[in-house]
Amino acid sequence: MKVIYSCYWGSYLAVVAASLHLELIDVNKYNKNDILSLRLFNKISDMELGELFFIGMDDKKSEIYVMGSKNSGKILEKALKGVAEIYGFGKDSVILIDLNPYYNILLSLGILLIKRLGLIKTGMKLVLKGIAKNYDKIIKKVQCVKAEPIYEGNKQEVNR
Repeated sequence: MKVIYSCYWGSYLAVVAASLHLELIDVNKYNKNDILSLRLFNKISDMELGELFFIGMDDKKSEIYVMGSKNSGKILEKALKGVAEIYGFGKDSVILIDLNPYYNILLSLGILLIKRLGLIKTGMKLVLKGIAKNYDKIIKKVQCVKAEPIYEGNKQEVNR
């Protein structure tokens, strides 16, 4: 199974969610220094939107990826599921998790300052506050994803 966390510009939320999924950062407490130290945090450029970045493999052997998608998350999900079927993996072998509902004004302003105006220090403070504001919601989303049954091919296999 492939799990892809996807969101707008720069994949900030996707990197955080994937890292929570893999327990690379603490699920019990928000820590901005842990987030800032993530390998791909603030490293995915606008030119790399739509590219898959492998983050790691979870305890169920699901591959965890991040991808920036701007406003095309639903289109990408259909395309990825279609490609999976073409190669014989089945639609359920790919799950795209759209994190755009977890964006807020702080994240949007911070990303605008970073990406468009080059005000990285000020923008990053806003991005981190925006993530902190929705951290508990992101954790709950990740926990729901991790609780999903694993699919192999067209057969459902539940590992609980």
